[in-house]
Amino acid sequence: MVAAIGGLGPIFAAMAGSIRDLKVWQEAVSLAAETVRSARQGARRETKVVSDQIMLCALAAAGAIADGYGRYTAPEQRQMYRAAKRELLKLETQLAIARQADLLSAPIHSDLSSRIQGVNRLLGGYLVYLERQLTSEANGKQ
Repeated sequence: MVAAIGGLGPIFAAMAGSIRDLKVWQEAVSLAAETVRSARQGARRETKVVSDQIMLCALAAAGAIADGYGRYTAPEQRQMYRAAKRELLKLETQLAIARQADLLSAPIHSDLSSRIQGVNRLLGGYLVYLERQLTSEANGKQ
């Protein structure tokens, strides 16, 4: 396994001094905040369950990224970043349902969907990096 450097996971040792320095974390937190604001604005008593689920997915995605940052090995980080990607897929699905049910305006849906894609791209880049690290380490052990 890839060893931690300075108490940080391997991917971020050279890239960030703290989680606040991570672009993917910044974007995920911003997405979560905007999602919560949007869901709360359109929330009505009869749609509270949908709004709550949308907010939970956005919060879970940002939380999984933070959890991944705190992991000490590349396989553990990969697991958490994959979990974050799954939460983003659920969020995108729930936003699409909310849009089709007219619980979310088209411009807000479009903005949030675009931001989800941006966070997904950043996570994808981190996952590619982790895969390379794991492959290189496995090849070095042979």
